[in-house]
This record gives sequence, structure tokens and C-alpha cells, in this order.
Amino acid sequence: MQINITAKHLKLTDAIDSYVRQKISKAGKFFDGEAVSAHVILSVEKNRQITEVTFYIEGKTFRAKEESQDLYSSIDLTIDKLSKQLRKQKEISKIHRKENLKVAKSKAVKADVFSYDTMHDSRTKIAEIKRFDVHPVSIEEAIVEMDSLNYRVYMFLNASTDKINVLYRNDSGSIVMLEPEF
Repeated sequence: MQINITAKHLKLTDAIDSYVRQKISKAGKFFDGEAVSAHVILSVEKNRQITEVTFYIEGKTFRAKEESQDLYSSIDLTIDKLSKQLRKQKEISKIHRKENLKVAKSKAVKADVFSYDTMHDSRTKIAEIKRFDVHPVSIEEAIVEMDSLNYRVYMFLNASTDKINVLYRNDSGSIVMLEPEF
């Protein structure tokens, strides 16, 4: 398993490095022998210790982000959240395994950092850009993946229409699908 650790506004000590690697290895146990990579971002903002982990497994991406007053507890909370996602995905893949499923190699995604400092209105600033591979899936599979990742909004390529669709949960908790018309 390839593990990349990035530290922002803090010094990455050997103790922190080994602690993160140990925790990530435990979380990755659900996918032994498969192409797995992880990117960990540890950062400090004022008194908040923030940990963000992105896991890449078989072309799928799992993210978890937590913050607390203590860096180690922030790491633990993030890994716990990620472990739940990975465990759920493993159970789903066992149930929905198809005969001719091809295992896609994980691609290391470079996270580009964009800065729009010239914009003065905070509502128009882009805080984060997330990139992902789009592959055809059914609406049911997209809903399952959206729920397993705990996303409120999910974009996917609809296998039946070959169009990009967006799913989101409204305030009442029901799912709404956006489909373009050409």
C-alpha cells in the first residue's frame, strides 16, 4: 500500500508519521492484495488539528475529514470514519460481485491546489476542487455509492442514458436526480 502524508503548518515527526501509517494500514486491511493507495493531509489552523484521508481502491475514492483539539484524536476519528466506509463498501462488493468484473488499477490523483485570492466575496470562492473518474453506473449503484460515501451530492455517468446525472438529498432527506436535456 502506498501512503503519502502531507503536513501543513506543522512539523511531521517520526512518531506522527509511524502512527498515521499504522492506522492507515489497519484501515486498509479490508482490501488486502488489491491496488490501494492513501493520501493523508495533516494540518493545523489556529487551535484545530485537522486530518483528511483520501483512499483510492480499485478506481474508487473514499474520503474522511475530522478535526479536534488533539492531532492524535483527530487521526483516530478520521480513520474510524474511513473504516466504516471501507467496511460498508467491502460488504456491498461481496453482495454485488459480478462474474466479469475487471479490477481497475488505482490511479494516483494529483491534487492541484487552486487559489482565487483575487475574489473578495467569500460565497464565490472555490474552497476545494475534487476530481474523480466517471464510469457508467446504474441509478441504484449511484445511490448506494453516494450513501456509502456519506455524500449529500453525487455526480455519475448514467449507464442507461450515457449522460452525466447529479443526485442530491434535499432537506427532507429524499433523493433528487438532475438530468440534462439537450
